[in-house]
This record gives sequence, structure tokens and C-alpha cells, in this order.
Amino acid sequence: MRPRALFCTVVLLLSFTLFSFTTSNNNVVADVLKQTNQFRRSKGLNPLAMLDQLNSIAKKHSEDMARGVVPFGHDGFYQREAVEKKKIKGVSTFGENVAYGPTSGKQVVLMWESSAGHRHNLLGPFKYIGIGIAKDKQGRIYYTQIFAG
Repeated sequence: MRPRALFCTVVLLLSFTLFSFTTSNNNVVADVLKQTNQFRRSKGLNPLAMLDQLNSIAKKHSEDMARGVVPFGHDGFYQREAVEKKKIKGVSTFGENVAYGPTSGKQVVLMWESSAGHRHNLLGPFKYIGIGIAKDKQGRIYYTQIFAG
């Protein structure tokens, strides 16, 4: 294979892989939102609206956990909350759920429903949600939900 053809093949494969991962991530994020809102509706609560700026913060936290920049958990939550309180007018309450391991939105939301603290956030007095996911080198998915109300 000629060098130019090899380069084009590698670029196409990398582009396809990135597209597949991004599409897969978008599907999982959409599933987490769907499952979260179905759970809220089943309890007589309004669905949450997704905010891109909350998605960005949730995605960064998931990426940081997946890369080991921060330990798995809520490190930095109060800083994330303080920044968002300044940006989102009329919002005073925040919450955060994190998880790793489940491979679908349904699995992770069911896991959160079974935990008192996570369930409290799922059913909290919130209007908005941000969802971010990232994979570590072993392929485990890290999830972050940020709630604002």
C-alpha cells in the first residue's frame, strides 16, 4: 500500500472509531436522561431539562475520574456548584450522582434508584440535569449526573 493510501486508511479508521464512540456515548447519555425522567414521572414529578453547560461539567468530571485525575467520587463538587450558581440565574440547589461500571443508562439509573442518597437526587426539587460519561483504559464507563433547581 502506498504511504498516502495508508495514511488515508488510518485517518478513516480513526474517524470511524471516534464517530462510533461519540455516537455510543450520545446514546448512553440519552438513555440515562430517558430512564431518569421515566423514574421521576413514575413518582409524579416533572421531567428534567438537559442543559449543555451542565453536560460539559458532568463530562469533564467523568473524564477526570476515568483518567485518574481525581478519585472516583464527588471531589470538587462544591467548586462545580459555586461556578454554576453564578452562571445559572435563579438556581440555588444542586446535586450530583456518580457511578462506574454499568454499560447502559437503564442499568446505572436502576443502581442509583436502589441507593438512598442517589435516589434522593433523582427525585430532588430540580429543573435541570447534565449528564457526562467517559471510558477508562479498561473500557469501564464512568457516569456523572449534575442536577440543578
